[in-house]
Order: sequence, then C-alpha cells, then structure tokens
Amino acid sequence: MLERSAKECLENVKGGSLTPFKYLKNANEYLSSPIHKSMGREFVIRALNDFERFEKHSDILKSLVRKAGLFPYLKKYFAFSEMSELDLLVSLHQSEVDPKFIFHSMQSRIYNLLISGRNVVLSAPTSMGKSAIVDSLIASNKFSTVVIVVPTIALIDETRRRIQNSFGHAFQVIHHGSQEKRKKNAIYVLTQERVNERKDLRNIDLFILDEFYKLAYSKEDKSRVIALNIALSRLLSVSKQFYMIGPYIDGFRGMESLEQEYIFIPSEFNTVALNVHEYNIKPNNIEAKNKSLTNIMREHQGQTIIYCKSQKSIDQVVTFLNRLPTTSGSPELEAYNAWLDELYGRDWCYSRALARGIAVHHGTLPRALQQKSVELFNSKKVKYLICTSTLIEGVNTAAENVVIYDNKRSTASLDDFTRKNISGRAGRMNQYLVGNVYCLEGVPSKSPTANIVDLPLGQQNIDTPLNLIAGMQSEHLTEISKESLSRYTSSSDVPVEVIRNHASYDITTIEEAFKWVCELGIIELKALSTKKNPDSRVLDLLTQFIKMVEYGALQRLSYHYLDNQELRHRLAWYIYAPSHTQYIKERIDYIYQSRDGLDLRSEATDKELKVVRNIFKHSVPRALMLFQDLINYRAENFELEVKADFGYLIHIFENSHLPSIFSAMEEMGIAVETLEKLVSERLSECSIEVLSRYLRINYRFFDNLNSIDHMFIKLALS
Repeated sequence: MLERSAKECLENVKGGSLTPFKYLKNANEYLSSPIHKSMGREFVIRALNDFERFEKHSDILKSLVRKAGLFPYLKKYFAFSEMSELDLLVSLHQSEVDPKFIFHSMQSRIYNLLISGRNVVLSAPTSMGKSAIVDSLIASNKFSTVVIVVPTIALIDETRRRIQNSFGHAFQVIHHGSQEKRKKNAIYVLTQERVNERKDLRNIDLFILDEFYKLAYSKEDKSRVIALNIALSRLLSVSKQFYMIGPYIDGFRGMESLEQEYIFIPSEFNTVALNVHEYNIKPNNIEAKNKSLTNIMREHQGQTIIYCKSQKSIDQVVTFLNRLPTTSGSPELEAYNAWLDELYGRDWCYSRALARGIAVHHGTLPRALQQKSVELFNSKKVKYLICTSTLIEGVNTAAENVVIYDNKRSTASLDDFTRKNISGRAGRMNQYLVGNVYCLEGVPSKSPTANIVDLPLGQQNIDTPLNLIAGMQSEHLTEISKESLSRYTSSSDVPVEVIRNHASYDITTIEEAFKWVCELGIIELKALSTKKNPDSRVLDLLTQFIKMVEYGALQRLSYHYLDNQELRHRLAWYIYAPSHTQYIKERIDYIYQSRDGLDLRSEATDKELKVVRNIFKHSVPRALMLFQDLINYRAENFELEVKADFGYLIHIFENSHLPSIFSAMEEMGIAVETLEKLVSERLSECSIEVLSRYLRINYRFFDNLNSIDHMFIKLALS
C-alpha cells in the first residue's frame, strides 16, 4: 500500500488528479489495516469536513464512518430510517447521560470495560472525548461514591460545574476542604493535595485520576509528583476500582508491582484531523514570528489559541498586537475592561489585550479572570486566546487553530510529547473536524526512545524520597522502603509523623528547619507562641523560616536573598491590610507612581499577582504549618511551656482575608473584589451549598453590587 497523507490525497481530489471514489477506496484500504487504521480514520474525517465533494458517494462514506467507529458523525451527516440497521447501531452507542450523545467505538469499549468492573489506564489524544465516559459511568448508578483527581484548582472548578449540572440532583459534589459528606451518594472532585488532607475517603467505589502522566518524576515541581503518588497509594487502598486518563504515551510501568490488575490502552483514536504548518523561524527572530502571526490571523478567522512560553512572552505578543487595528468590543467587554483598568491599571497586559478583543490566560491571574477569559473564548465573544501551559493542561476550550509561538515551556524546550499535547487543543469533535496547528519555530525531532511513564510508587529503590515513603500506605511499602524508614527513625530527631504531614518538603529541608528551630531561645519561642499579629521581631523570624524552606519558590522572584527585605515588607503589608483588594490597590498605585512605561508597569503588576497567588496562597501557609509543628514538637520534646498557633496568619494568606466559605466561592470564579462586598457574619457560617443557592437566587437584589459583580456571580453559579 502506498502511504500518502489524507491531506495530500484530499488536495489531489480538489485538483482533479484523484477521484472522490479513489480517495474513499484508499480510506477503506487504510481502515482495513490494523497498523494504518488511524490514518484511515483521518481520511474519513477529512472527507466529512469536505462533504459536498463526496455527496455522490455518501453511501460509501457512511459505511466508512461506521467502519472507522465514528458513530457520533452518522446522525450528524447522514439521514436514515428509524428502523435501519445503522439506527440500531447508533442507539447501541448512546450515552446514558444524554441520549443525544453518541459514543464512538473506543469510548464504547472503555465504558464497557469499566462498567464490567475492570481497571483501565487510558492513554489517548486530547480530542478523544474521555470525560464523556466519566459522566456515563456516574449516570449508570453503579457507583455511589466516586473520587475524581485533577491536577489544578482550575480543573476542579471546571469538573465541578459539569458534574453539578448533570448530577447535582442525585449526588453531593464535594470539592473544598470545608465540605463534609452528608449524602450517601457523593462525588469528590479534588487535587492530589486535597485527597491527602481529607479524613473521610473510605469505601470508594471508583476513583478517576486525570492526567496520570504527572505521576512520573519530571523537571517540574517534584513535591506535586510526590503528593500525587501518596494520593494514589491512599486511593488504591480504599477503592474498589480505578480509571486513569492521560494523553498518548507508549507505556506505563510500576503498577504491576502493587499487585493491581488493570488494562493499559494506548489509543491514537482520532476524532479530528490536524493540518500542521512548520515555519522554522529562529527563536530570537521576533520580527519574523510576529509577521507570520499577523498573516495567520489575517488568513484564518476561526477561534485561535496562541501558546507562549511565559507571561513575559505573552506581554510581548500583546504589545505587538496592540499595533494592529482595534477590534470593536461589545458593551459587556467595554464594561469589563473599565473594571480592569480601575483595579489593575490600563497598562496591564490583560487589560490591553482585552481592549483589542483578545483574552489572556496564565497561572498567576486571579481565578475569576482566568475563568472569564475561557468563557469569553468558548462563547466566541473574543476570537483569540493567548496562554501559557496552564490552559493546555486540561482546561476545556474549543479552538479551530493553535499557534505555537514559542517552542519552550518557561526556559525548557518543548519535547515531542508536550508539543502534541498543545497541538491537541486544535479541532474539536462535532465542532471543528479539522484543526490547524502553526509551529512558528523549528519543531523538535521526535525522541527515538519510547515515551514511558514510570510510577515512583511502584518502583521503589534506595533513592526513593523519604517523604514519599512516609506518606505511602503500609501495604505499598517494599522491604527496601521499610528499611529506609527504619534507618531514618533510628537516626533522626524529626519524627516520621512530621515528615508524613509535610510530605511536600524533602527530608533535608525539614531536618535543616528543625535544627534552626532548636537554635531558637526560649524568649523567641515564647514570642512566636503569643503573638496573633506579629510584631517586628516575630516577623523577622517568620521571614527567615519562610526563606529557608521556600527557597526555590522565592528564588524565582528574587526574594530569597537573606539581606533582601522585600518579602518581609510584603508579609507585613498583607497581614495588616484591611482587605485583599486594599493591598492590591496600594501596590498598583505604587507601581504607577514609581514606574514609567506600560511594559514596566505590566511586568510589575504580573509580579505582584504572582506573589499573591504563588507565595501568599501557597508557600507562606505551607511554611507556617511546618514551622508551627516543629516549634510544638520541640516544646513537647523538651517540656517547654510554649505552643505555637499560626492558624490566624495561615487563614489570612490562604483565604485572601476572606472567611473560608467565601474563599471557596473565589475558587468557583467569583472575584475577591465582589466577595468582599458580600461578607457578613451570618453568611460566613453557611455551607457552600447554602451560600451558592442563596447568592444564585438573591444576587440581583444587593444594592452594593454592580454589573461586573453580577457577571462573575452568574458565571460561577449558573
């Protein structure tokens, strides 16, 4: 068989050198070959996308759609009688969640395996439709308690919305630490950290682990890899069945040593086709990249995602696009833009982009703004969405085109696996049959080695981190790991319980921190244990400790130097600020008074938001919890009459000065600025469910809320 691409053959049909019949004949030959079936499926998808050219051979094309297993496309593109064989075939593949939704053959296979009780690890392209299988499993009524593990809080909220809308009447949806299980039927939607924090995960019928490739060690945050492996260990010990989902890889190793039976299904089942365009522009040739980007935007009017390596790169692209003609905005966009200008400054990248009808998405944006960007793009209120990898990792978007502006992720080059993951955002089943991917820089060569995910939990050795070993369930510990744990217990002054409770820190960091705590005098310990709001001396100690244990996170912002007072100043300003919004306002005012030029102001604004999101909400609470436990262990061990309680400070930083219930609302997409107007003692004592229902019904009647507040509440709670 002569291997020719479906795209090339379709061009020949358009040019007249290949007949539609011969094209479909080639498609049939490819579909008949097990090793070429994916290529045959692409032939069929491209034919459907150019249906008019094949209309005379629609019966043949219909038969090929069936042969390719693309059953969702049968009813969309072909008419047939209700009692026909094809109609019966389609009915066999209807989803239990929505009869209008039809499974393709691979979805149906996975669903049937899971419903029969098998464990499945599925590795498949982004467009395969993996979440539809999850929804149908829930709708089957076979599982009363389900845990869904996702990598980010943004994905918690996206999954929560989908599950709540479809199953909120039958299941309690638990997604925040403040929620207690009240119903027999419950669906937990959690990050790995929240899995490890919960005490009520018992007798789980099914757990689903999304993006399972993150179980393997990588150059990214090792602490999250360890947290995910600990969460997996715990869930395996309390669950009857599992379903792991991720992008296409070649193999998965380690689970077999845990004595877990499962089926690994690596599937290249494609429901869309991709046109990949390579430009091979040098990374530092910004002028050529921008010229190509302009041409792409001019020639392709569909929904377009522009991937950039970093916030700084996004800023550079936005600055360039600001020179192009302004896109007229709707009254909604203009009002939103005015709100952004007032709170964050008109020179900020996000504000400038939106003024041109362009949405921006990256990891340090306030969650409400992230979610609004996705909503504007998916509803086609804006045509362009510029993002970093945070959007690529699972957030649901519908794009016809993807432009890979940079061939890097932060400072690391994109490997073939990550590039495919980004490219998979182009095209969408039942919306864009053919997606376009534009790689402006040179495409990395495919790695000659297979892309294998190695599971640390199942491949323990003498190098396995002790914080991972301490967090595992005892049934998953190997003899080597038990010996490592025993050696540590007999030689260290820090108890295993502290290591287990703070597994996000490596053992060396915790031991160095405890040594430092042991060097503190009784006067310092008493000061730390008696101050709710820290004075200058206590603030110095807190800052020193945070710099010690959060060195890596602070280094990225140049706040790690011992003689640098920036972190100390910001901690004090935030603690004593009357509100989160007031802190941000004062920082933005200072930026605009002390800096000239939109680039400097935008960069400083992004850095301030990065401090709030990454340092205040994550690093500081994590460090304070460790500091508190180490102080109290030392005091108990040496019978000192001191007891540290940093709960108040942890709450302020973790919850943005809000009551915890309102902080949960912020995760759901309501802006902090809006929530501050709603806080009351009575509402602070409500459950998430009660507060959500109350706001959904009554938000229009609050006199102090404006149209933007209404917009955020409606978007979050609809």
